[in-house]
Amino acid sequence: MDTGFLLSLAVVIGAVAIALYGLRIVHLRLTAKNQGFGSNSLRAFGAVLFLPTILIISVTTPFQIETLAALLGTVAGYLLSRGGNEGGNDGGTGTGSD
Repeated sequence: MDTGFLLSLAVVIGAVAIALYGLRIVHLRLTAKNQGFGSNSLRAFGAVLFLPTILIISVTTPFQIETLAALLGTVAGYLLSRGGNEGGNDGGTGTGSD
């Protein structure tokens, strides 16, 4: 067997194991806090699944480095963004009335 194939196989198995472990940790934390499925839990599940998927795709396909950087930038923006109307943003009307 080719050494590159074995390395790719090891990375894929490791990434799948990390994704499954991460899903278990997120599930256990949500259960411990008695929380339902909301925006923060969706963000956690997305990060846990998306990052290993990028790793698997980058190892198994001939990826350009620019494409990988764009995907990682998308993940960073997704994780660091704030959703909804947090911070008192009223949609840009400026009236502030209810």
